[in-house]
Amino acid sequence: MAFHLLGTGSPLVDYSLAVTEEFLQKYSPCAKGATVHISNAEKNIITDACNGSFLRTPGGSAANTLRTFTALGGKGAHFGKTGNDADGDFFCRAMRQAGCDDSLLLKDENFSTGYCLSLVTPDGERTMLSDLGASLKVTADDVKKIDFSRYDFLLLEGYLIREKWLTVMLTAARAGGCKIALDLNNFAMVEQYREIFTEIINSGIDLLFANEAEMQALFPGKERQEIVKLLPEKVPMAIFKLGKDGALIVEKDSVTAIPAIPTVVKDTTGAGDFFAAGFFYGLSLGLPHHLCGQIGTLCASAIIAGSGTVLSKENWNSLKNKIRGVK
Repeated sequence: MAFHLLGTGSPLVDYSLAVTEEFLQKYSPCAKGATVHISNAEKNIITDACNGSFLRTPGGSAANTLRTFTALGGKGAHFGKTGNDADGDFFCRAMRQAGCDDSLLLKDENFSTGYCLSLVTPDGERTMLSDLGASLKVTADDVKKIDFSRYDFLLLEGYLIREKWLTVMLTAARAGGCKIALDLNNFAMVEQYREIFTEIINSGIDLLFANEAEMQALFPGKERQEIVKLLPEKVPMAIFKLGKDGALIVEKDSVTAIPAIPTVVKDTTGAGDFFAAGFFYGLSLGLPHHLCGQIGTLCASAIIAGSGTVLSKENWNSLKNKIRGVK
């Protein structure tokens, strides 16, 4: 059976809007640079005021990873919930076009698809206006419909840590023989919910993705080398992402350094998601873990060289050629 990845997270639609200071003052409900919740009605007012001059892309950490993984040639599916609306249709269509199975993307009739509006002023400052919408309406009964025996790996967004159905999913995945990967995603979330993250990790996961800030939030007061020594006690394999210092693949009997690729960084959004996609793609090819890490680094360097989380056709072709050269 071909390697099959199931990603679970919040299906969101990202709107990137280049706006003037005057536009921001008129339409934003918060100070510049802040992140706040807005209603669907407020979102429509802002996007209508832009006269369609915005970039719309599928978003969410798991979606970014799944979309990249399947675009490279992997087999994957996304589980989550959208609204029965134009944004939901757009999200599912974008995932299908990338080669991702969208049959587990459920629709909620009462809530709109989650979204995040990024209002970018001329100084490059981003003001984030969002609503998770229908993505919060997943239930334990929805989870019980998944046949986990079809999948080799389940990838969980750290953002899901508060969801009541998460324990049901972990139990069902293990019963179905599906390995579990957790991406910590956000150091502030780890700080706030450290006990729950620790409990889930201790309950038995197979692969952990985290950057240095997230690792330090998980192991407060510990420095890099101390964390590396502690990780094998917690998880069979951890990917310790170190930005310009590359990454470490930490396993029970080895620590493998993956050097970073010198890149002029334009936007770090999605770097971790793309790294995970490349790593999983290497696993799907049956490659040694150090080569999986190299592919992950290639993917991360490709996305940080541009803006947003969508590569151009030219950049996709360049990335695929580089991956073919990994040996």
